[in-house]
Amino acid sequence: MTEPTPELPPVPDLEKILQAPVVTFLARVDEVQLGDVVDSLAGPMRVREIVQRRHQWDLAGDQPGHIHGRRSVEEIAPLIRRSLPYTDTIRVRRPVTSFGRLKGHSKNVHSHAPVKRGWYTDPGGYDAECSCGWKSPELYASQGGAGYGWLTHKAGQLTEAAYADNSALLFLDTVQVVHPTLPSLPWIFRKITHGPRNGGGYAEASLDLLTVELAREVLAAWRAVPDLEDIETYEEHRDGPIHGPWGDRPGYTSLRQVANGPGKCHLVWDAHIQDPPSGEPQ
Repeated sequence: MTEPTPELPPVPDLEKILQAPVVTFLARVDEVQLGDVVDSLAGPMRVREIVQRRHQWDLAGDQPGHIHGRRSVEEIAPLIRRSLPYTDTIRVRRPVTSFGRLKGHSKNVHSHAPVKRGWYTDPGGYDAECSCGWKSPELYASQGGAGYGWLTHKAGQLTEAAYADNSALLFLDTVQVVHPTLPSLPWIFRKITHGPRNGGGYAEASLDLLTVELAREVLAAWRAVPDLEDIETYEEHRDGPIHGPWGDRPGYTSLRQVANGPGKCHLVWDAHIQDPPSGEPQ
């Protein structure tokens, strides 16, 4: 990976906000729960509302850590929204305390060097270990701290399993840590099941809600990532009105960019943006 970009913007500390180690994984939209953190064009979004329709689900929320004061309804900013088919797979961040038992990983917290002093036994600190063979190098002052250290290990195991299953998830998480100034995008993920990249990860971002100029800026920012290769960009514009069997439609601009990354991952950025009404900027 390349050197981090300078002048980094503030990044929400999800572990502090969710008050537990955070697991990053892929889930279908119909598996998203209230309180989960998902991607949106406005950045990370903590889900506050889920509207279930026949085929399309609407997720709505605000930025993680955002707190509404006691204000009137008119003063509260509108929620960020993301609508997509309920069968799509998206990136989700959830506290590890929401997960059940993980096979092969049992907590073992015990005194480090107990010494009996009369009626009192000094534990000499606490060690955190796991049945998988992991042992924390840190000596904790309390049992609660050692238990939190083991939870951090468990969260890492769950996240690594998700990375191993989809290389695109691993690549995007790594790139966005090294280059946090990259525009946030609403990704969907799939597995590649054929061709030379069989078994790799596929990620696609929709830019339909942006203007044409903003979409071009987003594509340019991601083209600058040095770890991408075989980058191809396409642009097409069709003037309106477009006559069809259901009436006239406005013109549109189509933008598409594809690229390959390490680990057999394939990334796609796609936009289909209708022309604004006459006199408005695109």
